[in-house]
Amino acid sequence: MKKYMLPILLAALSLGACRSLQVRDFHSNQSLPTRLPNLGLLVHERSFLEAFDLALIRDIVITNAVTGPYAPAPWVAYDVTDQALQDAFHVLGNELSDNLSKASDPKYGHARFKLLYYKRRNSGWGWTVASVSTLFVPNLLGMPVRTHRAELELQMEIVDADGKMLLRYTAPGVGKAMVAAYHGYDSSTATRKANLLALQDAMSDIKKKLEADVPALASQLEAAGTLRKPEGK
Repeated sequence: MKKYMLPILLAALSLGACRSLQVRDFHSNQSLPTRLPNLGLLVHERSFLEAFDLALIRDIVITNAVTGPYAPAPWVAYDVTDQALQDAFHVLGNELSDNLSKASDPKYGHARFKLLYYKRRNSGWGWTVASVSTLFVPNLLGMPVRTHRAELELQMEIVDADGKMLLRYTAPGVGKAMVAAYHGYDSSTATRKANLLALQDAMSDIKKKLEADVPALASQLEAAGTLRKPEGK
């Protein structure tokens, strides 16, 4: 019986019995009282993708100790690497347009984002132990299987139209999401949700630091002028 319970649980999780990410998951409502002039978005892709790839490799090594030399299905690898990178672009872009800068042309520079540190882990071993000891039966009724936790450090730089870095901010962020049927997420979506919460947590801290610097930054950005279009365009 035990050998059939995990496949049944996984089938339940994969047949839409879990929550999916919604548009609101990519937005926050913590806006600066006074916004910066309009800024473009730049994301250091390599720092994010390398961090996500290393976390995936670590997960495979841990899994291989139990199941042997088998990698996850390709869509799982995509969800926690390339899709997670797209998530980062979306949530940081929304932070910029919703909360940090004025939504009007032209642009006076860029906000540059880089991931300095990233780690994800299962912080809900109690749920996992309980799931295994009860043959996963309560999980079919909604008991969590585990909790995914993402810890990171995010860097944001404000750069003027000449490419001069004006100020740099860094902040830690933590996010957690449950793997569970009905009220939770499947494993890869829980990873993505934890990442989003961690990025939003870091941005909340950065916005608090940025608030006092807005008047001086706005003056410097406006003094440098707007972004020039590339020649021939």
